[in-house]
Order: sequence, then structure tokens, then C-alpha cells
Amino acid sequence: MPKAFKTIEQHVLSLLRNDILSGKYHPGDKLRQDEVAKRFEVSTTPVREAFRGLRSEGLVLIDANKGVVVKGLTVKDVAEIYELRIALEPLLAKKAVSSISPASLEAAHAIHEEMCAATDPHQWSALNREFHIKLMMSEEDSRLYEIVKNLLVVAEPYVSLSIFIHPKILQVDNEEHGMILEGFNKKNGKLVQKIVKQHLEQTLAAIQDSVNEKTLRQMRALAKAPAR
Repeated sequence: MPKAFKTIEQHVLSLLRNDILSGKYHPGDKLRQDEVAKRFEVSTTPVREAFRGLRSEGLVLIDANKGVVVKGLTVKDVAEIYELRIALEPLLAKKAVSSISPASLEAAHAIHEEMCAATDPHQWSALNREFHIKLMMSEEDSRLYEIVKNLLVVAEPYVSLSIFIHPKILQVDNEEHGMILEGFNKKNGKLVQKIVKQHLEQTLAAIQDSVNEKTLRQMRALAKAPAR
């Protein structure tokens, strides 16, 4: 099991997310618990939990009558998520600068090094979420932290998709993460707040360039095309 995944549920969630983002499943397709469990050679319990994770990320709908139905990604969703992140996350990061523990900062540096070596979009986006969460863990008792943490989770599939389409984004994002770490090292809250805001704005622009109806139609068409 890949290093970034701590449980079978997380592994199944990542595999299903990858299938949806890569076009294997399309909006309106149904995901059947028994079939997924058989395919991944796991019990139905982690599959059921993975379905709930996909629902929280906005990738599926769970209906009492229709079951689990693939929803897919929309431009409206990503804009709303990142507008909230841009408004809230820089403030939380600024607060965390003065209270972050040496252990958390060291862990964030280690995650950053792992991200710089990663090339798989899903592995990188999972590490990206952990990187941002680790830097703000000193504020985890606050409502602001819980809101931002949830936004990071639902933003993850959009980050993955943007990297699928524009792999060069990784280098830019890694450089910006290095700048954020430098701000934390210097205990400069205002600098961190500024860099985090710029980072999120640039990430939103990259994602919006990827998550549009034309791109999604092209991905679906490629997924349906016969192998050559």
C-alpha cells in the first residue's frame, strides 16, 4: 500500500477518486458496493466508508433509491471552495506562525521534501493536504481550523485533476510551499499570510483552467475511445 495511505479505506478512496478524475467513471454512472469490493479485493466496509469520503468531496451523490451515483466536478464548486479558502486560510496560517511546535514544523518540512520528489497527482495532492494541515495544527481547537480542514479535503480532487492536465504546476507549487515554510521559519506571520493568499489565488487560476466543461468532455471522450 502506498506510503501516503494509512488505511484500506483511504486506499480504496484514492483508487475510486482516481477512476472518477481520469474518466473511467462518468457523471451519472452508478458505483455498486459489492462490485467495487470484489474489484479491489477488500470487504464491503472500507468501500462503504470510501463512498462517504467521495460524497464529502463532492464526487458522488448517495441516494436511498438510486444508490451511489457519480457526480463529477464543476467549475462552480471549485470557485466556491477556493473563495472560502482564500478568505479564511491565510488568516489561520498567520495565527499558526506564532504557535506552531518545532515538531510540526519539522514534519511539514519532511512532507515538503516528499512532495518535491512525488510525480503521481493523487499522491502529491494527498501530501499537499497534509502539508497545509500540519502547518496549522496548533490552531486545531478553533472553529476556523475545522472549517479550513474540511475545505482542504474537498479541494483535493480538483488539485489532482489540475496536475493531471498541467504537470508543470507541481514545480511552481513546490516552490511556493518552500516560501511558506521560510515564512514560518522566520516567524513572520504577515509574510506567511501574504504568500498563502497568493498561493491559493494562483492555484485557483490553474484549477479553473483545468476544470471546465470542454476539458471534462474531452476527458470523457478519451476514456470512451477504443484502445489503439
